[in-house]
Amino acid sequence: MRAGAGIAGPHRVAPGAAALGDLWLAVTRAGGAVGFTHDAPERDIRAKAEAAIADVEAGRAHPLVLGDAADLGGVVFVVPGDGQVIAHRGTVVRLMVHPELQGRGHGRALLDGAVDLARALGLEQLLLSTRGGTRLPEFYVKQGWTEVGVFPGALRLGPDDVRDEHWFQRQLAD
Repeated sequence: MRAGAGIAGPHRVAPGAAALGDLWLAVTRAGGAVGFTHDAPERDIRAKAEAAIADVEAGRAHPLVLGDAADLGGVVFVVPGDGQVIAHRGTVVRLMVHPELQGRGHGRALLDGAVDLARALGLEQLLLSTRGGTRLPEFYVKQGWTEVGVFPGALRLGPDDVRDEHWFQRQLAD
């Protein structure tokens, strides 16, 4: 991420795997709740970034970015339901904002953009999950999401650090 660069978006652009890996690594190292512990091996994070881009290329995931494909300030993906009985819903995954840009409303803009994208895709409902022991559950409630469950002890960040996973839903039909 270019320091001081203006951040455009969110807009529908497929991020490059290297740029997504850079963002994911920065968010992870800053302690972000994005699927890894802060000290996860860089190769593992970059491999997940490549897999995420493969999902975009295969049409299984739809990205929104802040910045551009090569220089990401933030990203979120909407993954439509795969199968007849869940085709009406999607899942919001990998909402990330570069640590230098956090606290400026970019996460809210990406989340709102994901809702708009889901509606454009014809989805009626969105789901997401987040790590307990952070401010994220409260953030999603403030954005109009409904907490629909908690999976106790679902996430193990270390031998003495086990967290709940909080599940949220957002109805899109008016």
